[in-house]
Amino acid sequence: MRHDEFLGLLHFLLSPGNQGSLLWAGRWELAFWALAMLLAALVSWVRPGWIPRLEQAQVRIGQHRAACVWGIGGLVLALRILLLPLIPIPVPVFLDEYSYLLGADTFASGRVTSPTHPMWLFFETFNVNMLPSYQSMYPPAQGMVLALGERLAGTPWIGVLFSVALMCALFCWMLQAWLPPQWALLGGLYAAARYGIFSYWINSYWGGAVAAIGGAILLGSLGRLRQQFCWRQLLLFAFGLVILANSRPFEGFLFALPLMAGVAFLCFGAQAAPLARLAKMLAPALLLLAVAAAAMLFYNWRGTGNPLLMPYTVNQDTYHITRPFLFQEPYPIPEYNNPQLRTFYMFHEYPDLLNSRTSWGLQHLMQQKFFTYYVFFAWPLALLFIPGLLLAAASRELRVVLFSVLFMFGGLTLQIWPAHGHYAAPAAGAILLIQLHALRRLRNAEALAGLPASLRRWLPPRELSRAIVGLLALWMLVPFADRLWNPYAFDTHFLTGAPAIPKQIDRERIQNQLLRTPGEHLVIVHYQRRDVPSVEWIYNRADIDHAKVVWARDMGPEANRALLDYFRGRRVWYVDRAGGAILEPYTYTDPASGVSCHPANGLPPDCELIGQLGLSLPPRP
Repeated sequence: MRHDEFLGLLHFLLSPGNQGSLLWAGRWELAFWALAMLLAALVSWVRPGWIPRLEQAQVRIGQHRAACVWGIGGLVLALRILLLPLIPIPVPVFLDEYSYLLGADTFASGRVTSPTHPMWLFFETFNVNMLPSYQSMYPPAQGMVLALGERLAGTPWIGVLFSVALMCALFCWMLQAWLPPQWALLGGLYAAARYGIFSYWINSYWGGAVAAIGGAILLGSLGRLRQQFCWRQLLLFAFGLVILANSRPFEGFLFALPLMAGVAFLCFGAQAAPLARLAKMLAPALLLLAVAAAAMLFYNWRGTGNPLLMPYTVNQDTYHITRPFLFQEPYPIPEYNNPQLRTFYMFHEYPDLLNSRTSWGLQHLMQQKFFTYYVFFAWPLALLFIPGLLLAAASRELRVVLFSVLFMFGGLTLQIWPAHGHYAAPAAGAILLIQLHALRRLRNAEALAGLPASLRRWLPPRELSRAIVGLLALWMLVPFADRLWNPYAFDTHFLTGAPAIPKQIDRERIQNQLLRTPGEHLVIVHYQRRDVPSVEWIYNRADIDHAKVVWARDMGPEANRALLDYFRGRRVWYVDRAGGAILEPYTYTDPASGVSCHPANGLPPDCELIGQLGLSLPPRP
């Protein structure tokens, strides 16, 4: 999902054993730069006139700052909607996505949390709190965005779409505070192509865009505060802090620390306003922060019973084996209520814990983190990004941006779990700013000043910068070919080589079939002992009792009787995830009489025979 967002069809040409390695990514980055240099030499020799005309048009368009910002957002909306036949609305896959969707359903129903269900043991699942209330473990910002999409358009993905479009537009707005307008326009177009079409930030419910919006608002408001110190930009800066605190609190705090120091310097530095005027300008921002803090305390209190206890912490203390950071001691292994949770955490978390206590395991974790962030944010421009870091360090204006990026990535290296691109989302706009700054310096020949004159003659900086931009524009078309080659992006089975239907599609198939079937349904899911539920099926709506389809764990015939009696009147189904995911009527054999029953209306006391339910769903094609 992450490393081939640019490569697309090229991953068919690579050895599977080399994928995911630094050597693999570095080889293709060197190929990119060799091609850029060759193209730059050809452009300087041919000297076509249409490229300068295109750049002049970009300069003219960039002068219309507001139109550029709105245009970037509209471009993302239009492109992604037009591509819906090729890339349909995504199906949730990962555990985090279902948790965010639960938060969205809770907020869309007008509540901040839901009471614990009487049958909660059957619904216990990953990244969801069952006690002291039923809610998502994650901070509320992503769930609120998904809830907005659910209320406005009936599908949470619309919230994802608009959040990514707003993120790309805000990147353009932010860049306008630090770079000339034509470069801000170029950055907005790059963000639209990079994140607004094929990235998992727009093709999943995992998030990324919301935290990136918070980071972009901080950078954009700080850049404008340097030009004109006013209460509106201070209020915007505070709003960015609120977004980060409710999306990615840890990474957002580290990213914001140097920026907050920069604002404090502007407030109390040599050119600061008189104290009375400064207090008036700070008052709206401080009021917003106070209201947001009160709302966060209320959210914690309703969910956990303690204003200072986050739902995330409750879930960590209840289910997890590892604590968030490498230097922390692990939790005692919890007593799990069902074997699926124990299997998952022992299979996924416990090895990470053991490996982190060894030198080679720690080295492997650091390599994985570096590879993920390098490929997601820097590839194929790392050879430009690294000089960009040095140029930012030498720039008095951009030094604070560099410190923010370094602070945040330093904190990410302390986390014990493997990296994902959205963990570093607060710094997405800052990384784009550093890359564009380096490209602009390259175009002005400053980045090539140390090279021999003969090499600079063969690599004219202006043409090289044009070649880089042109190659990136062409490179981003490659995923179209990948979608045409493999429209549903099915993986192949590691033994047979045949396309494998992912488990999330099986669940969605059953869910949609039952939603179109009259009546209300209860699906009891059986897990084999060897099943490690990296893709989970037991996720439900915020209001379980009134959901048309309820998913529950199979906890054995005797334990299931209480569940069947509670949901008396529902059609009851049984599915074995390892048995082809075929939906069948649930059968219960009474231990006293030996009679087999299909409990469509709960279990009668004498367990009299109830016939088939009269509904047979077709098997998976």
